[in-house]
Amino acid sequence: MSALRTEGYGQAPGKLILAGEHAVVFGHEAVAVAVDRRTEIWLRRVEGPRRLVADLRDARLNDALDVILPKEGVEVSIRTALPVGRGMGSSGALAVALLRARADLVGAPIDFAACHRDGFAIERVFHGTPSGLDHAVSARGGALRYRRGPDGAVELSPLPPPRWPLVVLDSGAAGDTGAMVAGVRSRRPAIDGALEAIGAVSAAVIAALQAGAGPEALGPLLNQNHALLQQIGVSTPELDALVTLARQAGAAGAKLAGAGGGGVVIAACADPAPVLAAAAAAGVSAWAAPVAPPCA
Repeated sequence: MSALRTEGYGQAPGKLILAGEHAVVFGHEAVAVAVDRRTEIWLRRVEGPRRLVADLRDARLNDALDVILPKEGVEVSIRTALPVGRGMGSSGALAVALLRARADLVGAPIDFAACHRDGFAIERVFHGTPSGLDHAVSARGGALRYRRGPDGAVELSPLPPPRWPLVVLDSGAAGDTGAMVAGVRSRRPAIDGALEAIGAVSAAVIAALQAGAGPEALGPLLNQNHALLQQIGVSTPELDALVTLARQAGAAGAKLAGAGGGGVVIAACADPAPVLAAAAAAGVSAWAAPVAPPCA
């Protein structure tokens, strides 16, 4: 009989949504890519009450741990390179990394289906009614087409990822995904046409990726998606200013990424350098974000 494992480890990448925010909650397609910034979690068996070692400051974190961990006998250490509340899937990466760490601790491998199924319970602590997209792309890596029907059934398939990095510009302000999703829901059915149009942009992005298109083809689609996100009321003046900055610096297109109300903007450009330089000159934190490869 093998000895009881005393430690477990799990990690998962964050994500960026290329198209489909909010519309995906209501049954439309979305497209997302995993990014090469990650959350790592270590679990260690200890005596006494559960201990948390993390720089994260979120009152919901212990509630999320309660979903799959006991309140006694384990130390949880969390390290993340993802900005929290910025639309980069920090809670989805946390959910997947936590599930993988628990699986490693108990010596039972966990597959994508189990990560996606069990990740919903953790994500609900943070977002109330998540679509499942965030933790799906964190669990699978690469680029992903995703749709969740009204019955909860999920359709997803891998896509060819962009062969060039996206540029991420951080507004420095956190958004509240649950509140933004609730706000969009409260504005229906008046905005249903815009949500349907966002779904159509997603379909065009899927076709562009399947054709191996570059940033010049993808950029105008990002611009369309951002205009529609403005229509449904989830952008902010700060996000709009970052979109304008990126476009004026030569980006083929840019949009907010995530639920809005704060967070990051993504830009598609053949050469990230001019956008990064413009962001630096404006005092904006920005970086190039390569796509994380699909999981083996």
